[in-house]
Amino acid sequence: MDTATDEMNLKIDITEDGPSARTLAITIPAEVVDERIEASYGNLQNQAQMRGFRKGKAPRHLLQKRFGDDVINETRGQLIMGAYQQAVQQKELRVVGDPDFPDELMEKPLEQGKDFSFEVALEVAPEFDLPELENVAIKKPIFEIDDSHVDTEIKNLAFRFGTPESIKKDFQPQDRLIGRASVDVEDHEGVFFETDKTLVVVPDVDDEGKGPVLGLLLEDLTARLEGAAVGSDIVFETVGPPAHERSELRDKKITIQFHVTDCERVTPLETETLVATFGLEDESMLRERLKLEIENRRDQEQRAAEREQVFEYLLDKTTVALPQKISEAQVARTIERQRMDLLYRGDNPEQVEKQLAEMRDQTQDQAINRLKLLFIMDKVARNFDIEVSDQEVNGRIAMMAQQRGERPDAVRTELQKTGGLQEVARQIMEHKAADRIVDQANVTEVPADEWNKEAKSKSDDRKAASGKKTAKKTAKKTASKAESRRRRQKTTKKTK
Repeated sequence: MDTATDEMNLKIDITEDGPSARTLAITIPAEVVDERIEASYGNLQNQAQMRGFRKGKAPRHLLQKRFGDDVINETRGQLIMGAYQQAVQQKELRVVGDPDFPDELMEKPLEQGKDFSFEVALEVAPEFDLPELENVAIKKPIFEIDDSHVDTEIKNLAFRFGTPESIKKDFQPQDRLIGRASVDVEDHEGVFFETDKTLVVVPDVDDEGKGPVLGLLLEDLTARLEGAAVGSDIVFETVGPPAHERSELRDKKITIQFHVTDCERVTPLETETLVATFGLEDESMLRERLKLEIENRRDQEQRAAEREQVFEYLLDKTTVALPQKISEAQVARTIERQRMDLLYRGDNPEQVEKQLAEMRDQTQDQAINRLKLLFIMDKVARNFDIEVSDQEVNGRIAMMAQQRGERPDAVRTELQKTGGLQEVARQIMEHKAADRIVDQANVTEVPADEWNKEAKSKSDDRKAASGKKTAKKTAKKTASKAESRRRRQKTTKKTK
């Protein structure tokens, strides 16, 4: 029995139910129960107005008779949550997800002169040992910025700041379709989601026909949009990724009804107009400025590649037993963290959404690794005593705003609405922790071509492994269906 004295003089017993599962048995002493009930009645007596009595003068027995059940229920709830929060803080438990209180707990009697005991099941961050963090072998991709990179950047900017015009049909790559969307999900009654402002971008030639719709990656988006026009009704069918942050969408058949209400085609700006847009004197100044920005982005990409190798090393060398019931909030955090990272690197919002859709479409193993990395990097940061200041958060927001061509206060407001400020701080913490490992690593410089070849090889290996697992899963399902048919046939024969 693990007993301790604190604000409520709680008696706390912690039982381990698994690697990350815990049950808290909490007892609130009778004197605390009495004190809280009396305080609740005291507050009620000061505020209650009853016919025939001035405010604050109603007799206690009348208050008990009329409001007694409400007072007990409210006090019980306050005691339970207060005791739970105190126990977690007192025992320094790093809780993952929401606690699991018994359904009947709010019906349990709360009586004066008696202790009040209850249990709550929860999951905590897993315990594990970190590998050696010094002298990690890391490769740094090296490449020089030349005129071709600047030409590509000018082309992208000319399209980004181009003039949109409304078109009705004959859609081409990068045309932007806007319309109404209605989403139906297997096993979900009624419409799952509706919106009047769905954006669907016709995939570029390099995208091989793939593109996102409402955050879901469709392999044949170009084919599905072929022949469409403003006013068309298009049906997209897909299956929810097993790693989606919304559990009700995982492995479920999803049908999206999309009605095209408008379409925009962007006419790129001429280079001279682009120069004037940026307030520069001539094209050479524009090229000089863009080259500096590309070099800065190159440096960020190099550092990102080094961090990615740190993440791979930590995942390979660390054994982490994840809690069985990973909450949707944890999964969503991995998606949001990736969003912050992509925005920080300078990707525009449409590129970000496309990459997030690809991320959701990854295998279950990759999703599990992302979750493991959350716990690993949190421990690495604590190992190095890393902290994040408000000044660092503001600086990161300013950099993201510059990359997106927006005002910092507008980006901050957007992040506050979506809860992204916390993820910005977490991203900074993880980057600082990974950078600490990079700074004391054995770094070898390699040409960019060699680096890209290795990265493609790794990607192909992952796809091959994913294909094998999918084949096994499909074979298992097929065998299961065959067995079901055999049983049905056998049963039918018996019935006849």
